[in-house]
Amino acid sequence: MNSYKLLLFLHIIAVVIALGVTFVYPLLQGFAERQGVGATRFMLRFSRRLESMVVLPGAALVFLFGLGLIFNDQTGYKDDMPAWLTFAMTWYIAAVAVAVFVQRRNVGKALATLEGVPDTGTLPAEYTAVAKQLQIVGGLLGLSVVAIAFLMVWKPGE
Repeated sequence: MNSYKLLLFLHIIAVVIALGVTFVYPLLQGFAERQGVGATRFMLRFSRRLESMVVLPGAALVFLFGLGLIFNDQTGYKDDMPAWLTFAMTWYIAAVAVAVFVQRRNVGKALATLEGVPDTGTLPAEYTAVAKQLQIVGGLLGLSVVAIAFLMVWKPGE
């Protein structure tokens, strides 16, 4: 197996493992909210743990393997980087930054609104406002993953 195929394989596997799981977050959130405060609190803690253990390390690997592909002699991108790839990389970095600096903060806020609320209690109004932000930002991040993958496959201009 040559280095290009190995890097491409590792890049794709990292995308599937690290970013694929994030598409489940909205389903888990909706299910947990219907179950009550205890389930919602557990889901938020679990998603935060999953992000720390799988998503963010995997996102870093996606980027590193992608850089390896760029500098691989088989692509020719190290000498002449196409606009679509520059755009996709910039978008990816921005999406990761939003995930780290906005979405993580929103999860922390959501958890804070549930502190002191009994597991069998109703979700407080403060939580509902933050939950909408989680859904909107999460949806935009998911759309970003799909759009970036589209750019990587379609490669406009090539």
